[in-house]
Amino acid sequence: MNERMYHVLLILTDGDIHDMPITKDIIVEGSEYPLSIIIVGLGENSFDKMIELDGDDVILRNTRGEPTKRDIVQFVKFNEFRHKSKQALAEEVLEEVPEQVISYLCQNG
Repeated sequence: MNERMYHVLLILTDGDIHDMPITKDIIVEGSEYPLSIIIVGLGENSFDKMIELDGDDVILRNTRGEPTKRDIVQFVKFNEFRHKSKQALAEEVLEEVPEQVISYLCQNG
């Protein structure tokens, strides 16, 4: 990836992940790059695995036990914002991106 660019990946999903170990490995590796991942859960699923990927409660680790270098994932359940303003949804979806960008820049000069 070009170090002068910062990338934001938006994933819209109506289900949970079935390849969790590989996904964790990819996210831990991705935490070294100028990247944020925003996952929006659509529908009534519990999205427990997506919440785990978010890493707000527990640091996400790969299959070798290595932690992410920084938080790069934000997970939002769309249904929690179904009857709120578009602005409230946008604020929640983008809430962590500024800190994620700053943490990348601080770690990589």
